[in-house]
Amino acid sequence: MISGLRGIVQRFGASRVYLLAGSVEYEVNVPLNVFEFLQQKKDAEHFLHIYHLFTSEEQRLYGFLHPSQRELFGAILSLKGFGSVLALSVLSHLDLSGLLDLCERGDAAALSRIPRVGKKTAESLVFEVNQKKERFRKLLDSEEQKTKKPAADEETELAEQALVQLGYKEAQVQKALLLARSESPGASASELIRLALRHL
Repeated sequence: MISGLRGIVQRFGASRVYLLAGSVEYEVNVPLNVFEFLQQKKDAEHFLHIYHLFTSEEQRLYGFLHPSQRELFGAILSLKGFGSVLALSVLSHLDLSGLLDLCERGDAAALSRIPRVGKKTAESLVFEVNQKKERFRKLLDSEEQKTKKPAADEETELAEQALVQLGYKEAQVQKALLLARSESPGASASELIRLALRHL
């Protein structure tokens, strides 16, 4: 099973790209926002998180820029009556937070404005997501946790950048900052620099 591909897009099709990874070209279906992003950076190397879909008739690859998009795609596929075409269309216009917000508010009218999602499908989406709200909420919590950076880490990073710019070696700086952080866990970047300089 393919879970990720790194390569350069060779050409674009309808809602899909052809990615050359090594010596093999893969056809990868992507949501609109991913398609547009890849078009803007045609010659760059990209890593796509892959959802490898198996059916009785064929295999298809679906590519996303972030793991959370792939997980959301799989979650939508698990809903009754929702296939890959509808899931891609939803993902082309909404992120996880937006989808959950509309479904919790029961806003089927807004969902019905998404291409391929009519009134009945929108109502079904609201019902199905709310039936599995706990799963979608866990996905959202996980996504927010991954993107949230502790303030202490940010201060340490700022201090490290400043000390490296002063000419200290990165390995020495990291060791000094570990000692500084242990001395003063809640220290600001400027305080960390002052403490770290004692160990450099």
